[in-house]
Amino acid sequence: MKQVFMPLLLLAGLLSMNEAYSQKKPPAAVNAIMGGAQTDGGSGGSFKTVTASKVMEMKIPEGGANGAAVVYHPKEKLYYAAQAGNKEFPLVIFDADGNVVSSAEQATLIDVRGLWYNPDTKEIAGNGYKNFGWFRYSLTRKGLPESIDIFKEGRFQPDDHSPGVLNTKDDEVLFLDGLNILCYTTKGVDKQKTIQIHVGAKSSDDATVTSQEFEDNYNTRSIIYTGNEGAEIGFLNVTKKQVELYNIKTGYMTKIVKVNLPFTPETFFNFSYSNNIYWFFNKQTRYWQGYKED
Repeated sequence: MKQVFMPLLLLAGLLSMNEAYSQKKPPAAVNAIMGGAQTDGGSGGSFKTVTASKVMEMKIPEGGANGAAVVYHPKEKLYYAAQAGNKEFPLVIFDADGNVVSSAEQATLIDVRGLWYNPDTKEIAGNGYKNFGWFRYSLTRKGLPESIDIFKEGRFQPDDHSPGVLNTKDDEVLFLDGLNILCYTTKGVDKQKTIQIHVGAKSSDDATVTSQEFEDNYNTRSIIYTGNEGAEIGFLNVTKKQVELYNIKTGYMTKIVKVNLPFTPETFFNFSYSNNIYWFFNKQTRYWQGYKED
């Protein structure tokens, strides 16, 4: 009888321990591995808030009220700052120290909206206003534009003023369309693909901003692509003077970059990103100011 009773006690103890364990909530990491809900909104990492400090500024001469973009060419080690609005407006080329290396007569040669560097082709390319098409610059040995090639004629963008940015990982050009992002191939073909961004939300538990709130508080034209995993897409909150970064796969905000700008940023254009620097154009002083994370 003793030999039977002891195993029964042991079995009862094991059952009791198993019941108690099953009532405990698994750790978050285990829950995520097992397919449970992720508290970070599917970002794949914890949320961060950082600051950025000014590291560079570039003066733009008269011609065009709005800055279209600042693009960095890693091979040439040059920045290309284009003004939007007219093909005669400035395209100013700077070196890494902010010194102008282009002539005073250097123009965009097209009414620029979006501008990007393509690491596959080693070219500076972009899209123009309305149906002006997509273009690329032919550069001299010194990296200066000498001509322009419009390789895609017509309108291939959501609206007349849409500025595109290049998603280098997926080889597609992204355009902001309301609260969504439309994707095109680098040849200008609509991929019929839309990325939904939950603006202002860190997870599915947070409320996203309304269309009116977006128009009142954000840059509604320009977005940035950083290439940083989990924080690929950036929006500019002009009211809070902060860049909000979003996971391109989940659409949720994963990072905030606080920028102590001495001026109020614009609600359209005048916002860019290149060479790990966030760029903001001050329309009063006509300086592109570059900020880098601390």
